[in-house]
This record gives sequence, C-alpha cells and structure tokens, in this order.
Amino acid sequence: MDKISIIMPLYNCEGYVRHTIRSVQQQTYKNWELIIVDDASTDNSLQVVKDFAAKDARIKVFPRAVNTGTGACRNYGLDRAEGRFVAFIDSDDLWAEEKLHRQIAFMKNHNYALSHTAYAFMDMNGDILQQGKVDVDETVDRNHYMKTTQVGMSSVMIDRDKIKNIRFPEDRRLCEDATLWMQFLRQGHKFHGLNEILLLYRVSPRQLSRNKSKMAMNTLKRYWKEKDLPAYKRLFYFMNYAYNGVKKRIEKSEVPQSVAQNFIVHHCSDGKGL
Repeated sequence: MDKISIIMPLYNCEGYVRHTIRSVQQQTYKNWELIIVDDASTDNSLQVVKDFAAKDARIKVFPRAVNTGTGACRNYGLDRAEGRFVAFIDSDDLWAEEKLHRQIAFMKNHNYALSHTAYAFMDMNGDILQQGKVDVDETVDRNHYMKTTQVGMSSVMIDRDKIKNIRFPEDRRLCEDATLWMQFLRQGHKFHGLNEILLLYRVSPRQLSRNKSKMAMNTLKRYWKEKDLPAYKRLFYFMNYAYNGVKKRIEKSEVPQSVAQNFIVHHCSDGKGL
C-alpha cells in the first residue's frame, strides 16, 4: 500500500483546522502522513495541531518563524514528504471518508500522473450549500483547463514517480496553484477528473462576492503569459472561462442530498470549532 503525503499550509485557522484534520484521520485509506506547515500563526492554530500530532504519529508539524506565504509552505512540506503520492488540503476544507481510497485507485487503475475530483461548498458553519457543485471532466489538457479552471487545490493528487519536480511559485500571487497546474499542462501532462464529490470547500459570503473581479484579473494576467499561444486564443480561452463562471452562478447545479453521508461534518457556528 503506497504512502500518501498530505500537505497542509496553516495560518490562523484555529476555528476550523480540527475538523480538517479529523476528515483526514477518518479516511478509509490509512497509509498516509499529514505534513502541517504553520506559517507563523498568531492565534492558537499551532498548539491545536501540535495536540493532534502528540496523539497521532502520522501527523508532523513544522512551525515557521516568519510568514512566507502558502506557496512557500507547500514547497517546505513537499521537501519533507516521504510518500510516492502527494495530496493537498487547505486547513478549513473537508474530505469525504473515501477520498484517498477512491482517488489512488482511480490513478493506479489508469496509470495517471495527475488527478482531481469534483467538489461542493459549505458555509462557515459547516453546512453544505445545496447549489453550486463543481463537476470535472475525465481528461483535462491545457486548452480545456483554460476554459474551465476546474481543478480544485484540495482535490489534487500527484504521482511523484511520474512527475518529479513539484514546486509552487513563492511570490504570493493569487492562485499559485493554478500557475503550477498550467506548468504541468504546458509540459504535456493532463489532469484526470474523478467526477465524485469528495471535497467540501469552505466559503464565506464575502469570498463569493469580493474575489470575483480579482480572480478574473489574475486569470487574464496568467493567460496572457502563455506566449506560445496566439493572442486571439488567449482571449478566447479567457472569455470561455468568464462565460463558464457566469453560467455556473446562474444555473447553480444541485448537490445530491446523499453527498452529506460521505462526510463527517462538524458544525462550528461559534467559529471556534470543537
């Protein structure tokens, strides 16, 4: 059974990181290590994860004295990873209990180097939002990714036997993950989607409204750097990306009621967790 190294950057997430760690501990696939890189948190986050590590040897905590950003933390964790496979989870997201088991089997059965899964959203209290799930396609090349940006950070798994060099940009740009995915796709790799909701992504109303224009501008800047593509194609892919974003907000596809059964959701209406 191959080991999976799970990388989690952590910064001031005391209220939710407990639930995220528990969703990892409750995985049906047991051969994993959770590498938590604390980015100089100023709340009680570091002590919370240290308490978990004291009781579970699979959890390894690395405090950083200076805040360096998410990309640098992920690279720091990757440098210490022991597993053949690497997965990523943000410190306030949740995985379905079968996430690792289903995804690694999917990759091994098809000999894939990169995979991602479908996901849905929950609010800050841990309640699953019944509209707005993100479906994924079985094969995603660069052109298709630029139209949909469907790869969710906390859904990704990579086979390090097939992709050796995994380095996130460290200059604190928004969506440093998308920059790395574009690099992989530019090299000829493809993402392969497991279209099952195995991730819940936590969002606040402020996130949903405030980040739209910022995300769009960063996406356009990122696309404009794909100099091997003619300018009209870069603009075409961006327009498709924008159209798909508007379409999702209008249609708001329903999340099946059965999805909740795959997650152990901890409600945290006081914002402090359990």
